Amino acid sequence: MTREPAPDKPSPLLTEQALQWLVDLHSGTAEAPTWDAYLQWCETSPEHQRAAHAAERLWESLGSALERPPGSSRRLLQLGLVVALGLAGGLSWQAEHQGWMADQVTGLGEHRRVTLADGSHLELAPRTRVDIDMQAGRRVLHLYSGELFVQVAPDTQRPFEVRAGRGSLRALGTGFDVRREGEQVRMVVTEHTVRVTLDGDPQTTDVEAGQAVQYGPDGLSRSQPVDVATATAWRRDKLVFNRQPLGEVLEQLGRYHRGVIWVRDNSLRDLPVTGIIATDDTDAQLKLLQRTLPLRVRLLPWLTVIERDDSPRQ
Repeated sequence: MTREPAPDKPSPLLTEQALQWLVDLHSGTAEAPTWDAYLQWCETSPEHQRAAHAAERLWESLGSALERPPGSSRRLLQLGLVVALGLAGGLSWQAEHQGWMADQVTGLGEHRRVTLADGSHLELAPRTRVDIDMQAGRRVLHLYSGELFVQVAPDTQRPFEVRAGRGSLRALGTGFDVRREGEQVRMVVTEHTVRVTLDGDPQTTDVEAGQAVQYGPDGLSRSQPVDVATATAWRRDKLVFNRQPLGEVLEQLGRYHRGVIWVRDNSLRDLPVTGIIATDDTDAQLKLLQRTLPLRVRLLPWLTVIERDDSPRQ
């Protein structure tokens, strides 16, 4: 049986360009572009149209109604209808493969604890989707996105596994943490041992307590020592970073932050960040980044804009 391919997604670069158009159009400055110029940009190609539609949906979700000039509504409405039809065909595919209807789904900033029927304990980080399959001969979790920590109840008759991406993580002890971002998976063992097996690879790798591995389309990394307390700080409502790129920091912080974080200069994403970030007040934590990094943070309703700022730090 052949599955239908996923619908075409708008280019992230073009979507950012479209969002920049909308920001400038609503800026009220004398240098602001005209709506006619924006419409010409939208009609450059079908991909530009998809990006424009995605950016407008985002803008409207932030509470800013688009004030279109007379005559433009019809053309943009036609654009919206075309994109909507294209997206509809892929909804069922997305629902199955991304876990939209998963057994456990956590929302923005939500930290949930779950006790399974066998006595095992789960902790789910925000924006996590996981299916639970508990049968007579096996115990399997399917992690579609997000992060979880599992404390496994012993049962020699029923192996306990977590399926994430292209790999299977089988508990040979009790405790481990798994984070999945797209097809990239990181696993940290807190107690005993976990056996990692990749699809299509007969070899297995046993990872001991205090070690971590990562895998994805490019294969499995070697086991590396890790500070378990730092790696699982999210369980204590903290995020700990040691010279990690700002892009990765914002991606993790986005699980707790209400609204969209938009970095206008992509080169800022490579800036190293070191520190402990509390997840209970993300606005304040984002503002703190201005003290040590060459950037400015603008907090708007449902939108946080991060821009370059090379002025001397205070």
